[in-house]
Amino acid sequence: MTSPAPEPLIICDASPLILLAKISQADLVLKLADEVWIPDVVWEELIHKSGTQPEIPILVNLFCKHVRTSDEKVRKVFQTQVDAGEASALALALNHSQALLLMDDRRGRLVAAHQGLRCIGTLGLLLRARRAGHVGALRPLLQSLRLHGMFLTAALENETLRAAGEELL
Repeated sequence: MTSPAPEPLIICDASPLILLAKISQADLVLKLADEVWIPDVVWEELIHKSGTQPEIPILVNLFCKHVRTSDEKVRKVFQTQVDAGEASALALALNHSQALLLMDDRRGRLVAAHQGLRCIGTLGLLLRARRAGHVGALRPLLQSLRLHGMFLTAALENETLRAAGEELL
């Protein structure tokens, strides 16, 4: 399997980072991109609102040098549609056409699509990691995500497994 080229830039929202850290896969973001940005508002969410979660030190270690400030005026416009973290990620991506947003929030992904921005979620990132040879089978990772609170429908899980060439449920 030929490893796909890394993304030039991945801009991350909090939820995928937390989920990936919970299953010990947060470093995949760095493996799949030349550059990774964490919006300052997302960073504040991670550090201050989620600070007692055991995965936060992992995220601090991996991403503390990747924090970027978004344009406040643009962020405020997006905040009329999504929360501050998603708005901050969208604001950063808006001025960087090569960026890939990593975001699980459905509303945030719809806003990104409406803006013509590329966006994937946690499962999309895991699928890319599988195709790049960074992880083995996805099924155990999907099961672990479910155990850590990610809601996965059987249809979405099967779609992901099918795309990875794995046996369906």
